[in-house]
Amino acid sequence: MRARFSVPLLVAVAVTLSLFSGTATAVGSDPKPIPGGIQIPDGPLIHVFAPGPVDLGFQGENVEPNTITDFSGFSAMAYIAGTARDADGNSYTMVNDMRVYRGTYVSEDGSVLTGTFAFI
Repeated sequence: MRARFSVPLLVAVAVTLSLFSGTATAVGSDPKPIPGGIQIPDGPLIHVFAPGPVDLGFQGENVEPNTITDFSGFSAMAYIAGTARDADGNSYTMVNDMRVYRGTYVSEDGSVLTGTFAFI
């Protein structure tokens, strides 16, 4: 029952936020990423943590769900799991991490801006 409630709620939140969203257009308006994150072996550091129970493969319930430093606002997050089938009939297990943020943040140039962001 919990999964059926959270998916429509996340979609409703995303639609609502998109209706009231604006675009940050100032020079250097990119938000500062959080320090740390997930290091891909022989690859980049991705500035994101995976909150959730460790026994399910996540990084614990007391890690930062946000991806933006100096952020104040609303955050919504959902893990959506299921299966998918490609055109050749191969079946895949999928686990998707979806997040939406709306609020104020300090940009890389030090400006205080308002924005709406999605992470899929």
